[in-house]
Amino acid sequence: MTISDNNKMYFCKESNKLVGAANYLAWKKRTDLNLFENEVMDHIRGSITQPPKEDTQAHARFMKGEVRAQRILIESINDSLIPYVSKLETAKAIYDKLVELFSISTAGEVISLRQELYKLKMSKEDGIASYFIRI
Repeated sequence: MTISDNNKMYFCKESNKLVGAANYLAWKKRTDLNLFENEVMDHIRGSITQPPKEDTQAHARFMKGEVRAQRILIESINDSLIPYVSKLETAKAIYDKLVELFSISTAGEVISLRQELYKLKMSKEDGIASYFIRI
């Protein structure tokens, strides 16, 4: 693999990046495929454990896969989402946080959120900016 091929591995078009719940499902599918293709899905699932540092070769392989998984995830999200995951130290933690933020688990949750949105009214005291923040 050449250096340019290595850089292409993590490249994500701006239009394919996760920006919110609206494109979450498409992002998740693309990202899962990319993680499988790069053979790092075990890091996301947590089914691979970090070997002891004494086993330098195994530890190096593990860290290379961990960094690759984290890079794939970070490169696939909009810059505005990076603060939500910047302090997380593992690819699994980053992935789990993004899933927690944007997945909708039940139909009841969708209905509840939709009802809250319909009830939201802009008062005369509110400026447009504060109204959008409430939304």
